[in-house]
Amino acid sequence: MRDRGVASVLSHPAAGAALRLTTCLLVLIFFQIGYRWGYADHRGPGVFDANLALDQMLPLVPQFIVFYMLGYVFVLVPCLAVRQRHDFYAAAVSFCLMLGVAFLMFHYLPVHMQKTMPLGDAWYARWTRFQQNVDTYYNNFPSLHVALNVFAYSLLAWQARRLSWWWLPVPVLIIVSTLLVKQHLVLDVVGGVVLAAVGFAFFRMLQARSPRIVLGAFVVCFSSLLLLLLSHLDRLGTTWRKIIRFIDAGGAAAEVVGAGLAALLLIGWLSRRSVGPQD
Repeated sequence: MRDRGVASVLSHPAAGAALRLTTCLLVLIFFQIGYRWGYADHRGPGVFDANLALDQMLPLVPQFIVFYMLGYVFVLVPCLAVRQRHDFYAAAVSFCLMLGVAFLMFHYLPVHMQKTMPLGDAWYARWTRFQQNVDTYYNNFPSLHVALNVFAYSLLAWQARRLSWWWLPVPVLIIVSTLLVKQHLVLDVVGGVVLAAVGFAFFRMLQARSPRIVLGAFVVCFSSLLLLLLSHLDRLGTTWRKIIRFIDAGGAAAEVVGAGLAALLLIGWLSRRSVGPQD
């Protein structure tokens, strides 16, 4: 049984929606800083080539950039769908742990990928080129795009088992998109799935602990992210400028996709309100 004193802390309004959104912002900054550190000084010896024959066989399909971009929003759905704050704290710590592991692998096990860029002026071609130019050729293994979205789906499946089958096409399309827009290799995808499995196993282990332990882990994690933000405030402006450039690259199509992503978040919010945590 959970300690009532700690339960009152977990249910305090300060630990509500504002804290969840703030956590998302801090994690985004952590991602940008860690991602940049991951590919620092990757030149020459020590860079691995993980290309397989299957990677050469897979075509470039720039239209799949829509599903790739969907992956940037689907990872946020558990922030709305995970009902219990105790579980959200455990999920947030696990999420950051996965990022930390990936950044270490990016830095010390760099995997190079020569990307194939699409031609033409169609909006999906411009979006694909934009994404490929923003990303590095080195931070590939494991694929965070795969790992974080599989982890997000695992949380939804754990909490809302009956609804999880309706959500399954989303992570599947996101995984396929990483290969068809030439952002990742097959081995990167495998590594991402493995990292997601490890992250979810850690979440279940942490979630089963007492509220004091979970809250303490979250406070340490949140405080570390906050200090990271305060020491890199310039990343806020950089992140916003990238979003603006991305919208400009897509033109009017960005509005349509944006509406679809908003609908996805709305579905996540509705599932949180209508489904119990152990359904």
